[in-house]
Amino acid sequence: MKVIFPDVPEYHFILRGLCSEKFPQYPKFHCEALSQFEEGFKADIVFAAAPLAMLNSSNYSFLRAGNFFSYFSGPVILSSTMENREIHVSGRDFLSKYYAKILLKESNITVGEGFPALMEPRLALLIPETGYRKYDLYNAWRKIAGDLPFPLYSGLIKDSISDLKGIVEDAIDASIRYALDNSSMLIRDIATSFGIQNIEMLKRVIFHFINKNTLIISEEEVESLKALNQEMRNQGYPVSKLNF
Repeated sequence: MKVIFPDVPEYHFILRGLCSEKFPQYPKFHCEALSQFEEGFKADIVFAAAPLAMLNSSNYSFLRAGNFFSYFSGPVILSSTMENREIHVSGRDFLSKYYAKILLKESNITVGEGFPALMEPRLALLIPETGYRKYDLYNAWRKIAGDLPFPLYSGLIKDSISDLKGIVEDAIDASIRYALDNSSMLIRDIATSFGIQNIEMLKRVIFHFINKNTLIISEEEVESLKALNQEMRNQGYPVSKLNF
């Protein structure tokens, strides 16, 4: 089965065991880390920004393992003012441009470096202090979904192989547990491959988003995905009913 995922440390961490064939009891997974995503998915298993996952929900079901949510923040704008009509999103950011279109409908989005800058929570934790104020889009999300967590990344499996869904979820669960049991070694390796000097900060970011709900999605996280789906539907996006 082919697996694609965003080329970020967190997914390299939780999928290392899965992609390196540590578990012979499961099918073989052929993994590819992507620097950018096409709008339409073709791989058997996909991990992608939650809004992009919604746009492919007609051909995929949502996995209950390997999802990232934030209970504390959404994408963050770094700016000197809240009057942001032109917002920059880094090309290394897999998430924010989609949420900008949903939550900041009146803003123009430019892909590239610059300020005001919009960045996903994991990137906002890694950057040094800039002197700009931080405006968190979690407040905009709360107007849609109340106190439900903010969906960051979602795992999907193609409907044509949905009979393997339970096996795939078990394999992802085993991979996450392998990562947690070998976290010091894996985090050092990932820091080296990404050129990250501050290993403690990387560790902090990884464990900020990888927790018990990464092993199995909670019911309130299911509800948050449904809330995102409904908001995108309200705005005219071609989304389908979600299957879990």
